[in-house]
Amino acid sequence: MQTNKIIQLALLVLLMLLSMMAMSSLLELRDNTRNVILGAGCFSALLLFAWRRVPIDAKLLFVIILGYALGGKGFAYVSPFEPIYIGEISLSLCLLGLLMRPRQMSLFATPVHRLIWAYILYAAIHLIVDYSNYRLLAVRDSSMAYYALFFMAAYCLFYNKHVVQAFERMIKVAIVLAAFSMLYLLSGIEFVFTGFYPHIDSFIPLCAALVLYFLIIGIEQKKIHYIIFAGVIGVILISAKTAALLAVAVVVLCAILIGRVSKLIMPSLVLILLGLVALSTVAFINTDLAIELLVGGDTGEAFGLQDGEFVGFTGTSGWRWLWWTTVCVDTMEQAPFWGQGFGQDITGPFLAAWLGDAHSDPTGYARYPHNVMITNFGRLGFIGLFMFGLLFVNIGILAVKFCRRYFRSASRRDADIICFGVVVSGMINSVLQSTYEIPYSAITHWVCLAYMAARYYNPEANNNTTEAEAPKAV
Repeated sequence: MQTNKIIQLALLVLLMLLSMMAMSSLLELRDNTRNVILGAGCFSALLLFAWRRVPIDAKLLFVIILGYALGGKGFAYVSPFEPIYIGEISLSLCLLGLLMRPRQMSLFATPVHRLIWAYILYAAIHLIVDYSNYRLLAVRDSSMAYYALFFMAAYCLFYNKHVVQAFERMIKVAIVLAAFSMLYLLSGIEFVFTGFYPHIDSFIPLCAALVLYFLIIGIEQKKIHYIIFAGVIGVILISAKTAALLAVAVVVLCAILIGRVSKLIMPSLVLILLGLVALSTVAFINTDLAIELLVGGDTGEAFGLQDGEFVGFTGTSGWRWLWWTTVCVDTMEQAPFWGQGFGQDITGPFLAAWLGDAHSDPTGYARYPHNVMITNFGRLGFIGLFMFGLLFVNIGILAVKFCRRYFRSASRRDADIICFGVVVSGMINSVLQSTYEIPYSAITHWVCLAYMAARYYNPEANNNTTEAEAPKAV
């Protein structure tokens, strides 16, 4: 026994010396390399100690969803080296984890699975053809298709009850972080930090889900402060973007009309009435301030309002309409059925015409025209638009069925409300902003959709099975 203690002590001293040498070498490295190593070390420690009973690939999904909710675009582009970003690293490990669980794959379990495969295979053929011309730009643009693989990986993970339990806790934290991210961005405070760059496309779906969740829970549990919180976040959110206004309106209406949550009607009307009373009070005190609150920002501009007067749809609406028509005209002239392809500049002609020649390079501005249907048509032509359109409609049908089944059910969970809000508001956001083309919105969207699909098509699986048990085929 004494010999073993001596050996253990010697090994401990040796490890301490090695760690001191490693740290001293680390301090001599260039700043960027040192930051990468330290960041990777902290990230690895986080994955090891968080969610002890959850597989490593599921932990990665949870971390990036939380990161996108708080850090937005900044967290999405955290990378050891371009063009490998944290989302792509996570996808690779999630697919590796999927291959290591062959009994749980369920790759064709639902209609959504089958439509995703058809869409991805067509996109893969496109990428093979386009890569010879555009190289990494083609790979970058194809992310709008391969992000759907997160649905495949997450769907199988949700057959593990420990993953489901951890996800249901994590998604509540995500909506709160998104609210903080929104408040920070709209406050105008400037704070520069690596990995922190909140973006509206990342927090619109999560904040819309937060509004719906706190309204429903506040009504059911008779907690007025929940309803007030939902109202405050909702008012701030819808004043920021037209897409946010439509997203909140649609998820609340769906809950009322499809989910038959009739108790939402009165609080919604009360919140609208209180908003009008508050606006009238502000107008009585300061008319100019009331006009700015009512018609200022993107929402007012989208409806053609400027300085309290209707000036026509020349603001955000005109900007988008010109962009979309430019992409459609160019695609119809060049390749209407096949599309212009991944890597092709479908935004440069519009940017040059609208913002000037200095902005004609889309790599520094945007490569997607803020409408997922126009993006698919421009990249993949009528064939790709038709395939994605079928998938998009099927997602909507699943959302409607899910809402109808669970919103008045005794087996409803809090995550059901949140994921429904994220998916539906993400669909609304995709036709005015960006959801499917960017990692900080797409990945959360596909994972929440996978949760809904697993709950709807095999509701017993994530209650009773463990990771070692194979799910039933649907």
